[in-house]
Amino acid sequence: MKHFLSTPSLIAMAGSALGFYLLCELNDWLFHSLTYSQGVSWLFLPSGLRLGLVLMFGGVGAVGVVIGSMLVGLGRDQPLEVTMAAALLSGLAPLLARWVCLRTLGLRAGLSNLKARQLLQMALVFAVISAVLHQVLYVSTDLSNSLIKGTAVMALGDLLGTLVVLYGLKVSLPFIQKRHRL
Repeated sequence: MKHFLSTPSLIAMAGSALGFYLLCELNDWLFHSLTYSQGVSWLFLPSGLRLGLVLMFGGVGAVGVVIGSMLVGLGRDQPLEVTMAAALLSGLAPLLARWVCLRTLGLRAGLSNLKARQLLQMALVFAVISAVLHQVLYVSTDLSNSLIKGTAVMALGDLLGTLVVLYGLKVSLPFIQKRHRL
């Protein structure tokens, strides 16, 4: 718990929350026409940020995602308990995907051995986990009427958004790391 309350962790949490919130707003604005249903888009860039934040910051990033997701959900017309549950799933899904991938893909905890193929596999695992968890919630609260169709669209949108964001991070990471070594 002490780690979560350190100044760097609090900054990472706040930055993660703000980044996730802003990217959700930008995604809604840019890709409004690609919306399938509430909370489901054919291209959802924030899903990539969710996974990226958890890969970079672990649990601290997940907490930031939960907070950012709560802020997004509070601006939507849905019950508070659905907003809270969806926010928790938004933070849990990338943690669960990270855990699964660390155990099955031979990745190191710091992801120093992450290759492009493993990134694709991780994005797919995350997209499926996230879509299934969210769609079970949405179907059970009547925000979606088809578990299979909603899951398929959400998984595809999450996968595409994740690939765009994570490959963007992977390409820019060497430049960021080089700059911080100076």
